[in-house]
Amino acid sequence: MDPIDMFKHILVPVDNDAGTHRAIEQAIALAQGAGARVTGLHVMMEFNPIGIAEELIEPPPDQLRQLARAYADKLFSPLVHEAECAGVACETIAVQGDQPWKTIVAKAAESGCDLIVMASHGRHGLAKFMLGSETQQVLTHTGIPVLVVH
Repeated sequence: MDPIDMFKHILVPVDNDAGTHRAIEQAIALAQGAGARVTGLHVMMEFNPIGIAEELIEPPPDQLRQLARAYADKLFSPLVHEAECAGVACETIAVQGDQPWKTIVAKAAESGCDLIVMASHGRHGLAKFMLGSETQQVLTHTGIPVLVVH
């Protein structure tokens, strides 16, 4: 069996990082070659207004969620477009989460994905130490193969 044929459902985490477009291109090319489908995932930040008077929150939490979903749809646009052009089945999921790597690992497992294609954000030095690496956390905590695109 050709190794590419073992992939039938590819998860592509998307954010506003420049590397995401390269990950999208790789995922679509793999999916097209394997006859696989892709699922785009965007993890939206959690909104936690507890302890803050509602009248001080601008905009209100419901509107924040709507804005976050509209932003996620904008981020999904290149993936959806590339998939349509390549004839690859594509769906998108936007969920809230405070630790993106945990959501990526969980959604990949829940969705039955057999490959995760994600960008390396290329942080170095203190930024990498302080911010951690979502990609590194995914690599450490999933049993699903991960293709890291630089």
